[in-house]
Amino acid sequence: MIRRIFNFVLLAVMIIGATVTYDLKHKAEMAADKVARLQTDIAKEKDKLALLRAEWSLLTQPSRLQSVVDKYADHFQLQPFSPKQIASIGEIPLRKVSAPMPAGETLARLASGEQP
Repeated sequence: MIRRIFNFVLLAVMIIGATVTYDLKHKAEMAADKVARLQTDIAKEKDKLALLRAEWSLLTQPSRLQSVVDKYADHFQLQPFSPKQIASIGEIPLRKVSAPMPAGETLARLASGEQP
């Protein structure tokens, strides 16, 4: 009798073990699929970045920029750069700092659609 109960317990443990093993295998396969998808997405994004860098390089070539400047000189009325245009840090005006508002007033303004 005890031997039969022991056999049923071992059978239950074996079934539970098989179920847990299958579940772990299934989760591992799903994770591997997700990793593969993410790696594919990363590769696509790297390709897009390489294409954008190449396009940026093409668009910022000095000869191309000079031809655009020459073509639209009348429209933009561009002038050559002058050393007088360089300013020092001391010549840049500082922003005026206003006193911070109380939190309740800021929230009330945000709720009404105003800028804080």
